Parts: sequence; structure tokens; C-alpha cells
Amino acid sequence: MTTINWTGSKGQLIELRAECSTKMVKRESNLDGHIFIGKEEPYTSASLELYVDGEKVDSCRDTSFWEVIDTRNGIKKIWGLNCGMTNDQAIIVEKFLKEVIETGKTIEVVETEQLEAKKEAVENIENANKTMAKYESQSLKLNANQYQTWRTDYNNANNEGGEGYIPSLVTTEQYEYAKGIAGGTL
Repeated sequence: MTTINWTGSKGQLIELRAECSTKMVKRESNLDGHIFIGKEEPYTSASLELYVDGEKVDSCRDTSFWEVIDTRNGIKKIWGLNCGMTNDQAIIVEKFLKEVIETGKTIEVVETEQLEAKKEAVENIENANKTMAKYESQSLKLNANQYQTWRTDYNNANNEGGEGYIPSLVTTEQYEYAKGIAGGTL
């Protein structure tokens, strides 16, 4: 269990106690009595508890809610807890929460995440190359505003302003963005 504490605006001692463990497990699915073992995937077991002056006030077990967010009144809070704080304290708490989550991952989980990130990067580059090829092969080279005007004109001329097929074109902005991905600058 890892802890962080600070003094609240009213002088109370605020303490967060957190633990997180993420490991690879094979999921079991029970389909009407038939047990199927799935592929290995990350499984997280976590606990985040809020103590005020030594008394447990709130808790959250879902790490997707371990996020610092803005509230309507200008202070920050942890999404999964009733715990408000100043902006300076929010930076420290956010770092603490991310650190607890990251240090709780096994080597297998980290390797799996890295492999998935590489796979996603390759897919993004492939999609960018397809977008660039489509732009280079199309006869019209339009920016987003010109394309929107062209779509309206095409729809009015070919679909009488109603619903119907409108060809999809890659805009100049989409082409430039794809170039940045394929070139590694984005």
C-alpha cells in the first residue's frame, strides 16, 4: 500500500492509500455450462482509499476513475472519490496515481502494452499511406472548406438536395496530417 497525504484547506489531514496490481490472466467464459479459456489479457486489482483525519471516507477500485478532473467551481478532484484539492496538489496527486498504476504492472503486461503500441503505430502508418495514396490519385485537391462546398453542390446536382451518394474525398488537411504520421513527425 502506497500513501500520500497533505493538509486540507480546513486543516484536516487528508490521506490517499493506493495499491494496484496488473498481471496477465487467461479469461474464462462460461457459455451455458461450456467453459472456454480465452487469450491472456491484463487484469487489474486495485484499491484507492480516502482518509480524512484518520477516518476512511471513500474508496474506489476502478483505475479508470483514478483521474484528476476539473469541477465546476474551479477546484480539482479525483473522479472516483469525493476529494477536492488545489491545482498544485492535483499535480502531485495525479503523478502519485499514475506511478501507483505503472509500478503495479508485471513485466508481461508492460511487454504486451509495448507490443500493442507498436502494432497500433504500424496500423496508423499504413492508414496514413492509404490516405496519402487516395489523395494523390484523386483529381480534385480541395481543402476542408472547399470540400464542404463541393459536397453541397454535388448533393444538390445529383441527389436533388436530398439523401444519396456523395463521393468521399481526402482533403488537403487530411493529406498533410497523414504525411506527418507517415513521416514520423506526429
